[in-house]
Amino acid sequence: MAFTSVQKIRFDDVDGAGIVYYPQFFHLCHAAFEDFFDTAAPISYPELIRDRRLGFPTVAIESTFTAPLEYGDIAVVELTVEEVGRSSAGFRYTIRRKRDGARSFRARITNVLMNLDTRRPVPLPPELRSILEQSLSAADSED
Repeated sequence: MAFTSVQKIRFDDVDGAGIVYYPQFFHLCHAAFEDFFDTAAPISYPELIRDRRLGFPTVAIESTFTAPLEYGDIAVVELTVEEVGRSSAGFRYTIRRKRDGARSFRARITNVLMNLDTRRPVPLPPELRSILEQSLSAADSED
């Protein structure tokens, strides 16, 4: 089952052509990633960073842009956990325009859990692994 985050396209999201500037799609993905933690995980993403000194930097991205988003559009961002490793997780993001359901963007993003003080990868703690694997199981059963 995909996690869904709904986000409004703001004035500062668009470029001179009036469409979402391509790096903003990655911002929408990261906002959904944070929303996923705030909703599904036992700890919010700010708490993970601030209190536990752990973060999930991106180490790989593959993306496809298929239809523009414009100022005022509502973006429906679906996040699906595709893979869980020792210290990494792979996420699939699909962004659709709410007004017509058209797919605007799709990405596969791999993140590695890192100790923010040592800047080294660390194994996923059991409570984070559990929530990621639960999401993975739900995703597998729907495909």
